[in-house]
Amino acid sequence: MLVIDISDFSQNITKAFDAALTDEVIINNKDGMKYKILPIKEENKKGKSPFEDIPYITADITTQEIVELIRESRAGI
Repeated sequence: MLVIDISDFSQNITKAFDAALTDEVIINNKDGMKYKILPIKEENKKGKSPFEDIPYITADITTQEIVELIRESRAGI
């Protein structure tokens, strides 16, 4: 982990960003606040949805059957 003061960060911003690619970088501000640098992963920049990694199941049911089941469940409301 790299912990630096805000004044050192402004002088070594490239070093801090490079370090954030492999480790946690914390910046201490003069007022006592702390900030963490988190890089945006390259695959998210290319349009990859964060939902693509969610596991799913396949079911032998059609969209129309799902719609009918929802309508039936709401009919009693």
